[in-house]
Amino acid sequence: MQKLLKLDKSWALGALAIMLAALLWSLDGVFIRPKFYVLPAELVVFLEHALGFLVLGPFIFLSWPRIRLLKTKEWLAIGWVAFFGGALGTIMITKAFFAAVGGEVTFATVVLLQKLQPVFALVMARLVLGERLRRSFYAWALLAVGAAYFLAFGKTGLKLAEINLGHSAAFYAIVAAFAFGSSTVFGKRIVNHLDFKATAALRFGVTSFLVLAYSLATGSIFSITSVGRIYWQYLALIVFTSGALAMFIYYYGLKRVTASAATILELFWPFSAVALDYFINHNVLSPVQLAAAGALLLAFLKIVVAEKAPKFEFSSKVSGGIGRGRRLGFPTINLDNDKIDINYGIYLVESEINGKIYKGLLHFGQKETFAEPASLELYLKETVLGIGDEIIKIKEIKKIREVKKFASAEELKEQMKVDLRELG
Repeated sequence: MQKLLKLDKSWALGALAIMLAALLWSLDGVFIRPKFYVLPAELVVFLEHALGFLVLGPFIFLSWPRIRLLKTKEWLAIGWVAFFGGALGTIMITKAFFAAVGGEVTFATVVLLQKLQPVFALVMARLVLGERLRRSFYAWALLAVGAAYFLAFGKTGLKLAEINLGHSAAFYAIVAAFAFGSSTVFGKRIVNHLDFKATAALRFGVTSFLVLAYSLATGSIFSITSVGRIYWQYLALIVFTSGALAMFIYYYGLKRVTASAATILELFWPFSAVALDYFINHNVLSPVQLAAAGALLLAFLKIVVAEKAPKFEFSSKVSGGIGRGRRLGFPTINLDNDKIDINYGIYLVESEINGKIYKGLLHFGQKETFAEPASLELYLKETVLGIGDEIIKIKEIKKIREVKKFASAEELKEQMKVDLRELG
């Protein structure tokens, strides 16, 4: 009971959202996508993203004031997610599964190699985002990855003779694993700085244009005349299950958890796929699979309940500003934010300057009130003289609120007075 009271509700809600998205993805792989076997993979990917963009597109217009203030770093992340996660990854995994459906290669080859995805994601989350979680998380992550393998191969066993690494499908599966794993990491960078609804819409929009260009280059777009009524119905089903809806839910969750946690929680996909296979096709699980399923559920439970979003710590160099904070009566220290990958917000922090600790408020986010890009600014309760180009260490105490747009500078000043109460 005491542990439940300490539950990080935002983290838990985000984790459950990612698991729900993974459940929807399992419907795609088991029941829907194989039905498109006769069509070019890139055509299928284009149509599902184009239709998804029609649904999500309005969120771009609603979030345009923030989108237009994005920096190059965020646009590069959007491009990465659209190209690798939306276009390349989806085309590669579709080609791999089509090869398996056609009997060219075993499903074991595709499944085994595609499960490298969490490995890619965990490594990149550390290198790109600097994520450092508790040791307990990595222990549960290792258990989850191992259990996922036993869940997939626990009935027939992993017969290495059936694994054809020389077939193109093996290459497709590895590329898909890297593409999806890396897009989780760069997707986290985007949702840290943009609304999850707009993030999903941008992913589908940019991906649609990329895959359309590829489909035109290969000529596969002209196979659209072969898409009969039943396929359009299946495409509509994808949009409102494993496609646009799933990604909408997924980015809602990714906003609240780390990329490392997200990639492990995505393993709910093989768990739910096996569960659906049991309930719908009555394929009984072996004792090994049952044990693996139990281990996966335990890992999920621990990550959802026992883990929480880590407090950030970073060092940043003092940079120049335009002096608006001083004119408003709240002088701030401007900091370099090029390497900062935390959620936008107003935070209560501790800062270390020249070996001394000061309590302060940290603003990180776009200045929508003045239609300006993101800034990282530190307000200190105490006056600190002689600050030059020092490196300041910042440690989060807690998040106070989200960054928001105010109707005027006066309204902003009133909110800042409220925020300052946190300093005591």
